[in-house]
Amino acid sequence: MMNQLMQNMVANEKLMYHWHEMMQKNPSILMHTMSDWVSQMKEEPELMKNMLGPMTSEPQLREKMIESMKSHSKMENSLKMHSEWMDSVHHEMMNSGMHSTCSWCPNYQMHTSSPSMGFENSDRMMDVIHAIWVNSGMSNDMHRLMIQNPTHLAQMSYQLMDPMLDAIMDDEDLRQQMIKLMLENPEFMNSIRHENPETSN
Repeated sequence: MMNQLMQNMVANEKLMYHWHEMMQKNPSILMHTMSDWVSQMKEEPELMKNMLGPMTSEPQLREKMIESMKSHSKMENSLKMHSEWMDSVHHEMMNSGMHSTCSWCPNYQMHTSSPSMGFENSDRMMDVIHAIWVNSGMSNDMHRLMIQNPTHLAQMSYQLMDPMLDAIMDDEDLRQQMIKLMLENPEFMNSIRHENPETSN
């Protein structure tokens, strides 16, 4: 019964918007959630697709994701050292809109919908939220339901993208996994490719 209640909570956009706001105001809860997700993604790599899928496919989230990657020194260095990433970024784009510069490698040479703001508060629902937070077993179950729901993660990305990505990019193994998933996403890679000066007219 409790599991069904938590599933319903995760599927409720207004409720989860409020949940995310509460996480922003409580760093310990946010850190606990991110820590759980890192452990779960290490055990089940497929879960990272749920988190990165919305970020790489929605243009607005994609731009925020790229900016977050640029500001993360470990991620930036990993990208510069990743030959497949560097080659892929410098392939010519299939369509127009190519970037004129490359933030990751200026000297590289080619070798070949907003969430609803409203939330109907109720004392009972607040009690349920806090009951989940203080119970480690229930909070772990809730975190798993959250990361298994791509629709929820898309909404959460608008509010908490930086800590979500930092949790991945701070971990070497997950960082490499993230790069691999981005390389497998043609739409995302096409959005950051730019014209190679050596091949431009």
